[in-house]
Amino acid sequence: MQLEEDLERLNQYQKEAVLDDSNACIVNANVGSGKTTVLISKIMYLHHVKKVPYQNMVVLTFTNKAANEIKERLSGSAVGLDMEELGTFGTFHSVALYLLRNRLPIENLGYTRGFLVIEPEEELDIAMQVIEEQKLVIKYKNRLKKRLEQAVAGQLTENNSRIQDDIFKLVRLLREEKVKQNKMSFSDLLENTNQLLETDGMDVKWMIIDEVQDCDKMQLDFMERMMKGDTRLFAVGDPNQIIYSWRGSTWNVFYVLKDKYQAKELSLPINYRSSSSILEVAKCFLQNGTPLQGIRDTG
Repeated sequence: MQLEEDLERLNQYQKEAVLDDSNACIVNANVGSGKTTVLISKIMYLHHVKKVPYQNMVVLTFTNKAANEIKERLSGSAVGLDMEELGTFGTFHSVALYLLRNRLPIENLGYTRGFLVIEPEEELDIAMQVIEEQKLVIKYKNRLKKRLEQAVAGQLTENNSRIQDDIFKLVRLLREEKVKQNKMSFSDLLENTNQLLETDGMDVKWMIIDEVQDCDKMQLDFMERMMKGDTRLFAVGDPNQIIYSWRGSTWNVFYVLKDKYQAKELSLPINYRSSSSILEVAKCFLQNGTPLQGIRDTG
């Protein structure tokens, strides 16, 4: 069986993470430690050994490349796998899109199933149209896109805004206009899904997250609203590799999740990518995590 062969190739730390049966487990996966292998092996273990249907798992990634790699590995290990079973496997936005189109009552928000997903530039065009039609006073229009993003994410509020204009009125009117036009931005996908999940729960047995250190508040809310009842959590990431801090990633997400879900923390300290001489230098820059162990020859 493919799974048995995969498990045999794992080192002791990787195998411990895959076989761990905790209700919540956070894996500190250092660079080059085989975290994607662990993630895929965990999914296969849950499905083939623990008999968890793929439809009862939500697997969230930050890139389409990572999502496609997971799906390809799973489809290659199972004959006749219907890709519809993997509808909740993908990036945060693609999973939100799948739920809005297929599972959640989007009509409750005034949309129809055939809504369009628009690029930021088109959303900005709609905003400018609303400003003109409603004769709103908006200062620093060259920064409008950024201010709208901050207002939607809750980083910009009426209490902390130093610019006195109609930006918050614009946010409300822009949302109404997008509903009229049956259009959603990428941030709307998460926001609307979060809103609907408040009242419409899902039967999620396992929440599995890749690169969890890069989650921002809206993504953590998305994850939390999915986790109800007996949902279990398995997340991997590297707190030393936060690449989305510029757009609101929560740098201490490991500690947030550990505290909230009383999560067990494991680590993958063996590095397959670099030699020990490189890792010795790299240790000087690490702020979090366990020491790295290199297995490649110096060269």
